[in-house]
Amino acid sequence: MLANRWPLIIFFVILTVGCQDRSSKRDRDNDFPVENTWRVIGPGGGGGVMKPTISPFDENFVMTHCDMTAAYLTLDGGERWKIKNLWTVPEDFEFDPVDQHTVYAAVRGYRYSEDRGSGLSILYRSENRGESWHIVYPDLEKVKRSERLQGIDFLPSEIIDGALDGTIAKVKVDPVDNRRIFLGMAPLRAYMGSSGQDVADSAMLVRSTNYGEDWELLTRLPGKSIKAIFPCQIYGSPGEVLVFTESACISVNERTGVIKILPVPVETIIAAEGGYEKNSGLLYIQSTFENKEGKVQGGMYVSRDLGRSWTLSNNGLFKEVPEGMVPRFRQGLAVCEKQPAVAYISTMSPVKNKDENTEIIYSVYRTVNGGGEWHPVLLSSTPGGYITENFEGSWMEESFDPGWGGSPINLGVAPGNPDICYAGDNGRGYKTTDGGKTWEQIYSHNLEDGSYASGGLDVTTCYGVHFDPFDEEHFFICYTDMGLFHTFNGGESWFHSITDVPRSWQNTCYDLTFDPEVKGRVWSVWANAHDLPRTKMFGRRGFDRFKGGVAVSEDDGRHWIKSNGGMPENAICTNILLDPDSPPDSRTLYVSVFDKGVYKSVDGGKSWDAANVGLADNLFAWEVDQNSKGRLFLLCARGERNGETVDGCIYFSDDDAGSWQQLDLPEGVNGPHDLLIDHENPEIMYVSCWPRREGDRDVDGGVIKTENGGMSWEQVFDERIRVNAAGMEPGRPETIYINTFHNAAYRSDNAGKSWKRLEGYRFKWGQKAVPDVNHPGMLFLTTYGGSVFYGPATGVPGAFEDIENLPEGWW
Repeated sequence: MLANRWPLIIFFVILTVGCQDRSSKRDRDNDFPVENTWRVIGPGGGGGVMKPTISPFDENFVMTHCDMTAAYLTLDGGERWKIKNLWTVPEDFEFDPVDQHTVYAAVRGYRYSEDRGSGLSILYRSENRGESWHIVYPDLEKVKRSERLQGIDFLPSEIIDGALDGTIAKVKVDPVDNRRIFLGMAPLRAYMGSSGQDVADSAMLVRSTNYGEDWELLTRLPGKSIKAIFPCQIYGSPGEVLVFTESACISVNERTGVIKILPVPVETIIAAEGGYEKNSGLLYIQSTFENKEGKVQGGMYVSRDLGRSWTLSNNGLFKEVPEGMVPRFRQGLAVCEKQPAVAYISTMSPVKNKDENTEIIYSVYRTVNGGGEWHPVLLSSTPGGYITENFEGSWMEESFDPGWGGSPINLGVAPGNPDICYAGDNGRGYKTTDGGKTWEQIYSHNLEDGSYASGGLDVTTCYGVHFDPFDEEHFFICYTDMGLFHTFNGGESWFHSITDVPRSWQNTCYDLTFDPEVKGRVWSVWANAHDLPRTKMFGRRGFDRFKGGVAVSEDDGRHWIKSNGGMPENAICTNILLDPDSPPDSRTLYVSVFDKGVYKSVDGGKSWDAANVGLADNLFAWEVDQNSKGRLFLLCARGERNGETVDGCIYFSDDDAGSWQQLDLPEGVNGPHDLLIDHENPEIMYVSCWPRREGDRDVDGGVIKTENGGMSWEQVFDERIRVNAAGMEPGRPETIYINTFHNAAYRSDNAGKSWKRLEGYRFKWGQKAVPDVNHPGMLFLTTYGGSVFYGPATGVPGAFEDIENLPEGWW
């Protein structure tokens, strides 16, 4: 059930920086704003939405974050969202219980890996409802090193005197005394997996008693993750703090730091939440269900005596679950702080359908009597759709079944209103304001013509922006996890362009190309292996389990036809090149197929043949390009095989992919990531590079340049930086843009001799820099997690960039 609840809206709101006056001037020939700002464009949604947290003073003031670095805030209940870039991935939010303008955000610290580098955990405080943020932990007056931290392997204690070697997982302000702030810290590990780098054997409880001026380690705790912190004065037990880790409930004596382990009825705790009412508390824990010899153990438990005893609380959760099966939790648990008898949980419950087949029901349950009984307030499934018929959706619900988002990862209840609950899953945010009777999405606006405009909750990875040579108002964005979108009105609103693309391909559209002479004809490449070429995708199972291919459209992407004859069905297609000199009725096309090399078609994509003669062991084909003389280039990404690094490389062909020869790169450069060829001089090329580790730091990344076709190279941008890709200004080959995985994009106006950061843009993980071919002076920056930023190609000089006091050298 779709709703057109916002027929009159401003287009793709979200990021506005650098201007006090936010009015929007328009140019008659350019429907984008022409004031000095960056904005995020796209349909909204598309990635994980985490930790929705609601202000106790204003139910319309909500913080949340995505799983790919950005934080988001709304002041109008999710109608519009603002993106906030806090240097690294948010972990937790906490509103001050006394000051309605103050909110805290903790971001993750992590150990070094070649793919992501390192991160420092920070606690920020905003005193103006999230507009600006300043660091309150660690102590910046004790900084010992000020250099690009992402590019070195470090422990926090090596960077700042007195910093603890952990990452903040939980923030709690004492509801009785807001000067008292507690941090639950977990051991550090690499961003993706532990990699054997844990530096502490337990979690830590840290405290400030003076509003964050000073911090002390209260105690170490059994366990490695913090689930909840409860200062107990409000519960009638002053001097006690109750802490939950994944393995224990711990009473901490604040004066002495002595801990007492309280018995819990389960071995592993998934989530813990609670609230207080009339000087008493009600706590909930969530644990894995287990069926042991026909007896169900685990699930939900409640405590009314600060964790001294627990009562099983599963009544209502097994309705229609077949004997021998159990529901599963995702960790969604939210308790109304001031009316804790009301709580929400999310589950995935198996049931038998009418054909006696098992299907998974994605569920949200609510209790109003402290866990005495749970009632479903939202039910959906892949074959059954929205079973409770109480969900108003947008493009995601129109295009995909409920299994795409699944059950909520996290839930958040208004502290003073148990009827308001926000949910976030794999791709959406949504909410109820009536206790679960009805739910509505909060990630996009549905327009009367069937298109969609973002509400600002843009939470997905994208690759390229591709322009229709026949229509300036028509262009595409290629996305991870949500396929392909296009606009016919210059980016004001968007249509999902997946019609007739095989369902098994639709996850990711990596690239597309228009026919420059045939209006409406466009080819696209697809796969259900997303996020390449990030290291996390290189598992021991290889890539043969994925599917993908090529599709062609003759009507501007409104409909697609499968066009992969001769390709294997498990072709992960990542890039497509059209030879402009080939005849329009039989175009020559080249496609890079990850782990399978290159495929070529000479009949417009009707049939394909492998073209891998001369390629060596690395077939992680990522990009294929051609210079103005017809020479072809193939970039193969760095990867892993059987746990060992496979060096990236670049090949060239002078016989239309009949054979390939390897292009020599500088010694040590093994992470080529993007190739940019000068439009006017084919001898000039730029390679954006991912660094490799040498000792305790990154080397051989940045950008390298050749002026003689690859005979020799020079480093033209900082080798410590993970540069994803470069773009060139049309008609001005000396103007180069790069986008990085280091919170920044850059511009050079002298062919790489010097660079200037594009101010106002601070998204953590950048992808590509794409000049707007139709509006000179404007630039698209695609991202790994924040859709597409659009703004002035010179940046926004003097723009405020969310954080007030981050040391400049750390960026």
